[in-house]
This record gives sequence, structure tokens and C-alpha cells, in this order.
Amino acid sequence: MAKIYEHHACDAQDQAAALTGWQQRYEQLSCGRFEGRAWQMVMDQGALLRESSNLHLRQQITPPPDHLVLAIPLAVQPGSRFAGRPLARESLLVFGADNEHHLVSAGALDLIGLSVHRDNLKQLPSQKLEWLHQAERVRNLDLSADAASAIRHMLLAVTANAASGMEILDSHAQESELLNATLSQTVMLAMHSAQQASSIPRRADSRLKVVQRAIDFMQAHVHDAIGVPDICAAAYASRRSLQYCFEEVLHTTPQAYLRALRLNEARRVLKQDVAPAILDIACDLGFSSASHFTRHYKIMFGELPSQTLKASPAGAPPIWV
Repeated sequence: MAKIYEHHACDAQDQAAALTGWQQRYEQLSCGRFEGRAWQMVMDQGALLRESSNLHLRQQITPPPDHLVLAIPLAVQPGSRFAGRPLARESLLVFGADNEHHLVSAGALDLIGLSVHRDNLKQLPSQKLEWLHQAERVRNLDLSADAASAIRHMLLAVTANAASGMEILDSHAQESELLNATLSQTVMLAMHSAQQASSIPRRADSRLKVVQRAIDFMQAHVHDAIGVPDICAAAYASRRSLQYCFEEVLHTTPQAYLRALRLNEARRVLKQDVAPAILDIACDLGFSSASHFTRHYKIMFGELPSQTLKASPAGAPPIWV
């Protein structure tokens, strides 16, 4: 039987763990207190989903195995990106489970969508199925304003009606019927308006690869004493080129991203059941002193490391309805 889960998070990593079956990692890149919400109606063959957050984030996302996900923004800030392309209110996001997906939200973001097991795709007509296969390769499709609006209103209505009428979803067949109808309607609205997506321009693709190589190196060496020259060498880029690529793709600098990465890692460690001393965390992550670490931590998260250490895990546990 379908179950509804609602989650309110005051921490980006709590938000990343909120969706059932997903593998996600969120890095908070802007300063302030994080606020996020996740709503999901989980069924045997998929889920209806809605997720919102309020800050500049970089998200690494892998959907549940053997699932295909379609989502569309209800609200998105200019400068956001998904799959290397600008993310706007007219964007249809297509997530396959075989790849890790990268999303950069420039600020507040509100997404609504559905996740469907691939077995359910077999019921689609061949034309829709072929379109979905192509859309999955593109990942980020530009829709007409009318089609995007129709999909948003349809998904909002489906989630509202499903939540209020859960008692009728008392069988596997009824759940599949709901998911299949929602999937079919979404594809029908999108396939007749989606613009033919071209490949990412070579120069933009090169910048994305520079940024990804740099981030992979930073994540692998977050506890090591690395600097911009090391990152440049790992990314095969000059200092000037690296700076430009980070500003274009992530709206930040390599130095600021490395500091944010280390602060996010410190927050993960502080929220563990048994955490090291704050001084040990600061030294392990390359901060010159506990006071230096504490100052940057408070600027980023709006609270002292000691407050994080003393508090219970941020955010309430999922609420089953």
C-alpha cells in the first residue's frame, strides 16, 4: 500500500538522505541556515515526489536502481544548472539510475516529479518509449512555457488528489495505474513541445570537465594540505582558466569551494553519534586554528560548531502518514 513520507531538514545532508532509495550528496555553498522539505508518496513501482531547498547547493544525485525519474521546477533561481545546461522553469529533468547526475541550485529550488520502475515503461506506446530513451540521453530538455505549465499543474493536481484519496490506492494494480497514467500524460505533454536539444557546446563541455576533475580531486584530498596549484594540476587547467570555469559553472571560486567542501565535511563529522573534538576536526581539515575554523563555520551555517555538536541530529525524522 502507498505510504506518504514528509521530511523537514535544517541541514543539507539530512535533506540529501530524505528520499527513499536515492543516493545523494549535497554541499551547501552559500551562507545561512538551511531549510529543506521533501514529500514523497512511495509505491511498489515508484513514487510521486516534491523537494525544496533555500540555498545555493551542489547536488550529486543517483536515483533508485532500475528507476526513471521525470521532474520539473516549480521555482528556480537564475544561474541554476542541471546536466551542464541552464535549469529554468521550462526545463524537464530526466534522471536515469545508471549515472550520477549533477545539479547546481543558485538559490531557492522547488522540484516536483515522479519516479517509475523501468518495468512500467513497457506499457508505453513505442513512440513515447523512443522519445523517453532520447530524453534520458539529453537529461535536460527545454519545453514550451505552455507545456511546462501544464505539466506543473498536472503533477500538483495528481499529488494533491493522491494524498487526499490514499484509501483507494489499496492494491498494486491501482498504484501502477496511477503511476502509468501520470508518466504517460507527462510524456505526452513534453514530447510535442520539447525543443530538439543540441549537444553541449565544446567550450562549455570542456569547462564542465575542468570543474568535475577539480571537484573529484578536492573530494579525494579534503583532509590533505592542498592548494590552488595542486587543483590546477589535477584539473589540467591554468589558475586563470580554473577560476573562470568555477565562476561560470558553480558561481564561486576554487578556494571558496574547497573551504565550503571542508566545512560541509566538518558538519557531517560533528553530527556523527561519536564526534572528535572540535580542535581535532579543524586540524584534520586544514584550518590553522580552532578559532579560524569556528569563525568560518558560523558564517557558513549560522551556528557554532559546539552548537552542532550538542544538538540532536538536525531535522525531524520522516513522518509516516
